[in-house]
Amino acid sequence: MTDTKGENKTSFLAELLNKSKFGADEPGFLQKVRKTGAERTLSLPFPTSKVEEWRQISLKPLERGEFFQAERTAVNESEISDFLFNESSQSRIVLSNGRVQDSLTNVSGLVGDCFAGTFADMPDKYRKNVEKRFNSVAQYGDDPFVPFNTATFGDVIFVYVPKNIQEKAPLHIMHVTKGDATYTSPRVFIFAERHSDITVIEDFIGFDESTYFNTAVSETVLEDEAHVTHVKLQRESTNAIHISRIASHLGRGSNYNSYTISIGAKLFRNEPLALVDDENAHATLDGLVMLRGDQVADTHSILDHLKPNCTSHQLHKVIAHDTAKSVFNGKIFVRKDSQQIDAFQENRNLLLSADATVFTKPQLEIFADDVKCSHGATIGQLSQDELFYLMSRGLSQAQSTQMLTYGFALEVIDNLPVESLRDQLAVEVERFANSVSAQKATV
Repeated sequence: MTDTKGENKTSFLAELLNKSKFGADEPGFLQKVRKTGAERTLSLPFPTSKVEEWRQISLKPLERGEFFQAERTAVNESEISDFLFNESSQSRIVLSNGRVQDSLTNVSGLVGDCFAGTFADMPDKYRKNVEKRFNSVAQYGDDPFVPFNTATFGDVIFVYVPKNIQEKAPLHIMHVTKGDATYTSPRVFIFAERHSDITVIEDFIGFDESTYFNTAVSETVLEDEAHVTHVKLQRESTNAIHISRIASHLGRGSNYNSYTISIGAKLFRNEPLALVDDENAHATLDGLVMLRGDQVADTHSILDHLKPNCTSHQLHKVIAHDTAKSVFNGKIFVRKDSQQIDAFQENRNLLLSADATVFTKPQLEIFADDVKCSHGATIGQLSQDELFYLMSRGLSQAQSTQMLTYGFALEVIDNLPVESLRDQLAVEVERFANSVSAQKATV
């Protein structure tokens, strides 16, 4: 996906890898995968602004940092209580610095033979499919971050949904990072058999303003007519650097809905990839990004239609304040002979200050002639007429700003299938809008 050619020096990730130790006591399957990732990391250059797809952001803050492998630690239940979802009380996995914390993990509510946990605990009957497909979906060309994650992941979370299983409760996977100048490599693999259905929420949390680096990879394999909803909620420390890869492979008649919500991190780079590889499949790649201060969010997505008679949808929304910067590059590919494709893509940006910056580049590359594809992008500010109208009806400027900002974000939030998650995001939007209004009132 990302071409990083051009730099021959030893990469930053290779240097980080060389001073880390992983996997001495894990199964041979994972050791083999990890070795392949390490070899690939050592052979690849580190991306720079000379590379087209990294042109709009700088990774200098990452290269200049001194990061070390995060040590095993623990979190208290009181520390995560505000982040919990009522719907997931018996379908929750908590990881602290990349390692499962058994005392806070409870998956007793999973239906039937549905499995969520580490490879060591996985039933033998699932291992053949997992070993065949793990690390096969997240293929990003010469991008070095996936192999680095593969070489350095801690406890991989495997989610396996057997045929005809409908998992009603959302599985909440909490990735908690504690410590300064550390790095972790969270990894999740989801395998959904035929006619299965599950919702998985990956939640990335940082408690304080520590500086750390996370590179996260999620892979999803959907067999025929499987349904998977994957939510990535990024609420890291505002000094963190978070590099994300979300990859999915869709079978015939399958339905994959991906939602990425980004609130934290100083630098957030996200690359969702959906390979729509059989007929009558549907993929959604929606996103909501809220930025302030000097935060940077960069989304490079690919919806790749490899077979005919498929549909896709992408709505990426950005709210930016202060000197924050957003980058969006969304690509839709329709391959040769992939007829009867219906694809929609839109990027909408709301600027709440004169100093916020947005770069947007929606793209269509179509090699078939019987398709229905559209894309677009808008950049604007809050309507003064709408603010005046609300304030003339008795609302304060803060209340009016909050209402209009929430209304802008609502289209993405309303599609999320978990009520507790929608409630928490509503609070985040209100807090964001109130901070904007308070800052403007002091100017």
